[in-house]
Amino acid sequence: MVTMTEFMAAADPRIVRLRAQMAEHGLSAMVLSSPQNVLYASGYESTLERWMQVEPMSAVVVSARAEDPLLLCVPEAMVGLLAVSETRGSELRVDRVVPFELLDFCETARAIDPHASPGALETASTAFYAERVLGPSEDDVIAALARALEQFGLIGNVGFDDLRVGQSVAHRVSGVSVVDALNPIMAARIVKTPPEHERFRQLGKLADACIQYAAGLLEHGVSWDEVSYRVAEFMIRNDIRPVDEGAMLFGGSFDDQFIPELFRTPHEGPLQEGQIVILETQGIWKGLWIDINRTAVIGNPTPDFQRLHDQVRGAYEEVVAQVRPGNHTGVLPALGREALTKRGVSAPEKLLVIAHGIGHQPLEFPLPFPNQGREGAKGFTLEEGMVISIDMLHFGSEFGPCHMEDVYIITEDGAELLYATPHELLGLRSR
Repeated sequence: MVTMTEFMAAADPRIVRLRAQMAEHGLSAMVLSSPQNVLYASGYESTLERWMQVEPMSAVVVSARAEDPLLLCVPEAMVGLLAVSETRGSELRVDRVVPFELLDFCETARAIDPHASPGALETASTAFYAERVLGPSEDDVIAALARALEQFGLIGNVGFDDLRVGQSVAHRVSGVSVVDALNPIMAARIVKTPPEHERFRQLGKLADACIQYAAGLLEHGVSWDEVSYRVAEFMIRNDIRPVDEGAMLFGGSFDDQFIPELFRTPHEGPLQEGQIVILETQGIWKGLWIDINRTAVIGNPTPDFQRLHDQVRGAYEEVVAQVRPGNHTGVLPALGREALTKRGVSAPEKLLVIAHGIGHQPLEFPLPFPNQGREGAKGFTLEEGMVISIDMLHFGSEFGPCHMEDVYIITEDGAELLYATPHELLGLRSR
């Protein structure tokens, strides 16, 4: 019989946070099937999740009991990937696996090949299967979840991040009452754990490399499309998955005119001397989002725009000085506008200040669903351990847009900046 001490994944600090939420909300277990939550709880992700199927390709069962294992449900054909992941130093945190079928892939994988020679992968996969896989492969993900709950006696109030999955499981397992667990799950995720903090510190160096590489491409006459695609290639070669094929959030065109603050669209024409460019390189590294933003200029900025940038930077520094535990992010927009007003910037109402959590999603809020409309703009109280992005985006048209954004770990008495790129106008200056 497996003892409690052998269930190492179940003692991970992320699981401890989920269990605290289960205790607060009276849940016997949580069933997580959205890719972000599966990754958070278990460290597991695969190409299958990127297909964006409505039906989950994986799921995790977290028991409220500390003596129970962390259970991962995946297609049986993915067991080999789990073995490979562990040999490559992944952060896979799984105690036991409940497999299920994926169309005919798994059946084909089980078929005997008389010409195959045993290899290292087969040996590793067989060992992983023998040590951690529970029972035969089930017909589908819902059947696998039902068996996992039944095998460990997890009935009563069970929290689900997908209510369709919850209803399907409840039809198969007597005694399960479906509870919407999205809010408790996000409450657990919003305060990051020490392992996550360390990953974010590593990610900060990559974010700096991306933004500085992008700035180095801004020569007179270069096209925005070329900049975007080369930044995307740079990210891919550094094991970062770009937000899309262009890796940028801003910069696009309408009627052949480049518009720096437009959400990114193609623009084939050359960027002219003095053109303002918003560099917000977004991507995912090891499941965590990069979210850094700087303003750049092709060639030399006008004196007016340089002065505006300095004023926005001063306002940003005033806002960031208030980022500490116990303070409420809802006051930051007014503080930013006041800082611009006293510096003589026209149209301070065109300043957008946003504070949001960041992690496996680019926008995370410790607020009840829905929280990405007006409710999210009202803000929240900062807590030690949160990882927070502070955006300051001035959309004024007098001299042009001016943006900057950084990510911080909320510490005991302030905030730890994770990005080292200075708040200066980027780009290659004319001689």
